[in-house]
Formats: sequence, structure tokens, C-alpha cells
Amino acid sequence: MMKKTWDGAYDVKTVSAKLSQSEFTNFKTHCDTKGLTPSAQIKELIKNEIKNPLPINLAGKNILVYNRAKDNFSWRVMLDSGLRVDIDDGLPAEFVSQLFDSLKQAVDERNTYLKKGSKESVTVPSKLVRKGI
Repeated sequence: MMKKTWDGAYDVKTVSAKLSQSEFTNFKTHCDTKGLTPSAQIKELIKNEIKNPLPINLAGKNILVYNRAKDNFSWRVMLDSGLRVDIDDGLPAEFVSQLFDSLKQAVDERNTYLKKGSKESVTVPSKLVRKGI
């Protein structure tokens, strides 16, 4: 008679991941702190992800708010769902200024590449061009 494995007897599958020694040590310490075995923690994480998955694509609007008292900025994202996500409440003014300059340069480069300088010109889907218009 063939001996059944635990997986076969209970119709379950095993999940594994390769971690570096330091990652494993940190994970084991995390599990010990929570009073869980690594297996139980992994199972909990997977079940939580399945029950409450993060959407792959979210839409929303970036909002930067200047704090005069602290001379810094808060970065928030207002999602289309109405949820507000606070990214950071202490962005230094110099960081935001440099980021603004860098973003402007990158957007200008994109607009030049896409020839978006003219308000009369818009991006044309390539399949229209292939059809010979």
C-alpha cells in the first residue's frame, strides 16, 4: 500500500520562497515577535492578500500642500474612489523645487518627442496611419 503524503491526504499545496540568510533571519525574528511560525505567517499573508488585494491600477490626483510654519510640503494623493493617501508630510522645500525642475524637464522632453508643442496637433493612433489615411 502506498503511503499518502500530508499534501495529498488533505488536498493542499505548498508555497515556498527563496530568501537570503539575512532576509530569513529578519522574517524569523518578525514571526517570533508575533508568536507565529514562518509557515503560519506566510499563510496569513497570502489569505489577507487574497481577501483584500490591492488593485493593480489606481487613478487619482497628486496634491502638494505647502506648510508655511514648517517651510515644507505634504504630498497627498486623492484617489478617484475618494480615499486620500498621505505619501509624506515633511518634504523639504529644496527637494520639491528640484523635483519640480526635473519633472518639467522630463515632460518638456516628452512633449518635444511626441511633437505636442502645437495645440492643433494631437497624438494619432498608429493603426490609423497603417490604414493609409
